[in-house]
Amino acid sequence: MMGVRPNRKRLELMLMLLIGLAWGLLLSELMKRTRWQNSADRLKEESSPFPSSQRSRNLPTPPTTAPSTTNPPPDIQAARLFNETRVLCMVLTSPKTHHTRAVHIKRTWGRRCNKLIFMSTKADKELGSVALNVREGYSNLWPKTRAALQYVYKHHFQKYDWFLKADDDTYVIMENLRAFLHAHNFREPVYFGNKFRQHGYMSGGAGYVMSKMALHRLVKLGFSNSSICTNRNYGYEDVELGRCLAGVGVVGGDSRDENGLSRFIPFSPLHWYPQPPDWYQPLLYYTSPDNSSDCCSNTAISFHYNIAQEFYVLEYIIYKLRIFGINRELGPLPKKKTSSGTTSNHFRTTNDETGHNALIKMVPGKNVTKPNYRTKTTSKFKK
Repeated sequence: MMGVRPNRKRLELMLMLLIGLAWGLLLSELMKRTRWQNSADRLKEESSPFPSSQRSRNLPTPPTTAPSTTNPPPDIQAARLFNETRVLCMVLTSPKTHHTRAVHIKRTWGRRCNKLIFMSTKADKELGSVALNVREGYSNLWPKTRAALQYVYKHHFQKYDWFLKADDDTYVIMENLRAFLHAHNFREPVYFGNKFRQHGYMSGGAGYVMSKMALHRLVKLGFSNSSICTNRNYGYEDVELGRCLAGVGVVGGDSRDENGLSRFIPFSPLHWYPQPPDWYQPLLYYTSPDNSSDCCSNTAISFHYNIAQEFYVLEYIIYKLRIFGINRELGPLPKKKTSSGTTSNHFRTTNDETGHNALIKMVPGKNVTKPNYRTKTTSKFKK
């Protein structure tokens, strides 16, 4: 009996040791898996093209049944369009509004551009602005815009398909812009905005977006010919640009929605809603629809005349505010449109001009007036 007890104690000790070793291995494996999952989540977040404030950190529970639609979720569509519809955003600003206006674009909607560039007359390291060698002032917006577009054409034309111009008090919903542009071909000479009655030009304040072909024709055929585009150092940017684009066969497209409501809005709904300001209706190229009392489309793209605080108000309402029990799914993307065929015979788009190889070869030539700028950007944004 005395010999059995020591053996039993040794067996009990060995059994306890084996159990402790097994628990230790199990806990070690669990900790490794946890660390790997955390690393994977961080890598996924860092590689996303959208700012972290616009992504949900908690993934939804997968549905137990198949979804009722074949359309991908809205966030997946937006991520796909971000890569497929490449938009360069060119924002006109001035030294006195770098930190009262422009910086708030950089912190809000500007983060959703494929490329964001601020055009000013003074370089700013925080903003990354380009210093153009032009005069400031409302009456000098035309030479400033012309120099800015020449700079963009020379340095960034190859990498992007659409080129958006906006003021530093304009708020743009980039997802709606890309969804609208999805139906259009950047090889077509076309531009979009809020069309005004006089000469059919697009409102500068609401912003306008030019196709790759439109920018190419503007710089190669327009800026090099003073009989098409005036080279005087004064003038209103939106009026002069409309004349230039029409002169080189670029079509002013219709950006209204299916109800005839404007998507590019030259005023802020925070100030005027549902009735627009008095000066707005007489300027419109299109007649306002009778079947709606709204001033603006449900798929609006831009709003003008916003102060700094209102950028963040719009950011909250559009991207963060959620309403329980209401589904605002917009449905599938618009279908691709065929060639408009509305350009004049003299400037009708040819296969040689719009082919893949031709677009790749579109670079500033000798006949292009050199852009009037002093320095390159002092900081880089995401491409």
